[in-house]
Amino acid sequence: MNLCVSHMSALRYWRQKEGLSTGQKTKARSLARAVSSVKDASRLHPREQGLIMSPDYPLDILVGAQQSRRYAQTLRPHLWPHEIPQGSFLRIAPNILVSTPEFLFVQLAGQLSLVELAQLGNELCGGYYLRGASLGGFEKRPDKKSITTRDRLVAYVERTGDVRGAKKATLALSWVADHCNSPMETNALLALCLPSNLGGWWLPMPSVNESVGVEKEMVSYVEGTTYTPDFMWKIEVDGKEVRVTGEYDSHEYHDEDEQAEKTRIRRNAMKTMGYLVTSINKSQMNSAERLQYPARQIARDLGLRRPVPSEARLRRQNKLLRLLQREEFR
Repeated sequence: MNLCVSHMSALRYWRQKEGLSTGQKTKARSLARAVSSVKDASRLHPREQGLIMSPDYPLDILVGAQQSRRYAQTLRPHLWPHEIPQGSFLRIAPNILVSTPEFLFVQLAGQLSLVELAQLGNELCGGYYLRGASLGGFEKRPDKKSITTRDRLVAYVERTGDVRGAKKATLALSWVADHCNSPMETNALLALCLPSNLGGWWLPMPSVNESVGVEKEMVSYVEGTTYTPDFMWKIEVDGKEVRVTGEYDSHEYHDEDEQAEKTRIRRNAMKTMGYLVTSINKSQMNSAERLQYPARQIARDLGLRRPVPSEARLRRQNKLLRLLQREEFR
């Protein structure tokens, strides 16, 4: 019998550095023999694999039949009556399977809001992971290596067909990009690109943390041969490619005097090379009114017209900014 770990418990597993390389994918396609009782689950010692099973954090598992949903203080079974697509589980112990990032993305689509699901997608495809609720904050993954990619999420969701959560997952992937390296970058991306009915500025999706070459004469100014803007859009104006970039300045990592000075020098050098550079800071991400300047500047650089938002739209934007900073799905 297999213990099939799912939902938030699977996400907590993947929010460990160990989750990058432990185990191998299995072709399990049925839940007919899935463990469904506390007694059987305890015998497999899930805690030894970094899986929490406690009253505060009940272990989420999948079962294949309604009669197997035996709720307990430390166990939370979820019914999955559908066929299980290939690439859905990672075997981390002889009888313990953990849902892959692609599978848990579909599972959590039934529990998270659309905005939260987009946040989660960017985390899974990014170089960071959120820490537990008691710790807060985030950690960088080793070498900023993500545990999945947007293409893999898209391909997996397509394989699930019409299962619960698939449509929402597909929609959320419209605002998921590879290579976000912090939750602040993710939140700035969503504030700029989500549609206006969700409180965003509805800008096109940019590439994220994509390195570009630096002109030889500018190498000494930027201290390197490449420049990696947080966000970059490429547009064509009068037959010439124009590169519009956006940068998030986090208080924790960019406000020290020496680092801030290096950042200013680098961005001025990029402006000299013809890049249109706009910065977004923490204060602006806390207020829709203050976010107007950088958002409208990027829109203008992209040749897009964005009207001055009405009071109703400002309320939606502020609501979105508050939601983005909640990070409650831990």
